[in-house]
Amino acid sequence: MAKHSISESSEFVGEWHLSNGEAKKIAGTLSWSVRKAVLLLHDTFTPTRGKVYGDEQHAYPSIQGTTIDGKFVTMLWAHRLGNGFSFGPAGLRESERLRSSWVVVGAHVVPDSLYSEIRARIPVLQTWLCRSGVSQTMFSKTETTGAAMQYTFEGLAEELFAIPDQPIELGWGIDRNFNGDATTKITVTTSASLRIKSSQPQDLRWFFEQFNKAATLLSFITGSPMSTDHVSAKLAAGGDVDVLVALRESGVCAFADPHDFFMLRDDMNATVETVFSKWFGLFETIEMPSQLARSILSTENLWLHVEFLSLMQALEGFHRATMPGLYGSASEYDQVEKALNAALPSNIGTDHRQSLKSRIKYGNEISLRKRLKDLVTRLALPLRKHILGGDGDVPDRWIATRNYYTHWDDISHKDALDGIDMHHAHVRMRHLLRALYLDLVGIPQEAIGKSLTNSCDESQYLIQLNNSEFRKNNPNADVGAIMSIETGKPESPDKPST
Repeated sequence: MAKHSISESSEFVGEWHLSNGEAKKIAGTLSWSVRKAVLLLHDTFTPTRGKVYGDEQHAYPSIQGTTIDGKFVTMLWAHRLGNGFSFGPAGLRESERLRSSWVVVGAHVVPDSLYSEIRARIPVLQTWLCRSGVSQTMFSKTETTGAAMQYTFEGLAEELFAIPDQPIELGWGIDRNFNGDATTKITVTTSASLRIKSSQPQDLRWFFEQFNKAATLLSFITGSPMSTDHVSAKLAAGGDVDVLVALRESGVCAFADPHDFFMLRDDMNATVETVFSKWFGLFETIEMPSQLARSILSTENLWLHVEFLSLMQALEGFHRATMPGLYGSASEYDQVEKALNAALPSNIGTDHRQSLKSRIKYGNEISLRKRLKDLVTRLALPLRKHILGGDGDVPDRWIATRNYYTHWDDISHKDALDGIDMHHAHVRMRHLLRALYLDLVGIPQEAIGKSLTNSCDESQYLIQLNNSEFRKNNPNADVGAIMSIETGKPESPDKPST
């Protein structure tokens, strides 16, 4: 079966029917693009009858098709985008247009169909895995033989391990595709895939939830979106299929060189099994903050102020998910809350009273300032200083900026960041967020610190910020100079040449 890529457009022309046993078949064309599938039918599964208000909704759990070239295709969780009417010699004709985010190529399935595994190809994953298996040997020319070059491509076994206390196995495999002939040109293309296998058959959505977990951590480690461009699956009942799905994150890694990565697998100073097992074990508690963090770190060209508030919210979410957030115990604060509510004056309005009660209700939660202070103490002081600059504390202006753009507080306005200062704060906040997640899954802080000084773009930008800050505080120092250019006295134009 030909591979159908998520990132490439595909078209399937054939006859389509519902999976509920209805015998009606309708000719139509299903078109897949990066983010959606659209099925144009020459008839309709639900003919329009009676009064039409324009807000009618029609959904079909499974629409199954057979293409003119003999493929089985299924559109899952489809809903109607619209229908059309025409009237001619043949009478009234109605057509239907449907949309979905899920297409299975290779079988007729339903939403409850079960699978044993999926295999997701992730662009440039082979570089991150640091598994080449390629050796080069040069043979010098002799009296009887010419010079020669020999390349050996070893078969690399998949690295497979189980996630403790879960029915999940993760497999990291290297694939190679050989093209050409023995006389003119040979091309070898290497790719890598993540295989997610379940000891208990599961539906498609469950498998993609597991993939999302793995891709989220990969994006934190690499410094790039690590989505998939092709997914295949094995049906529990037997048979392989391709899955076209509109993923939450459509971007894939575009790095061309190992030095582009924030951290390679060999730089983690921890095994893939250890790091991913820990991540899968705690993901439920950190899911929502991690998805926000992943979205921010993988998105470019956000409005400056929106990015700042989103990063601040992601940091606060990390704290709420991983650390205590109360000044005192809940039982102790119950008495404080009752006393404060009882002390409210009787002559204030109902709306004002409700507002004050709401503030009192959450009065035991620690402030954002304290949350951020507690967060950075998770990191060793040298790492904090490198990320945050100065003495390694969260700058007060970060708090003032968040307060101003959240509450439009005039008192905070004078200290709020804007322009290039806010952009520089983004650089430090993004590194802080990434360092917290990598530390959470057991990557040593020494390894994180080393990556912060490597040659990837984000680390180099942070180095430049720190050098600039140092020179500002120490104007006579020449630490961090890239080069020194001096000019000598030019020679006289009248000087005779020798």
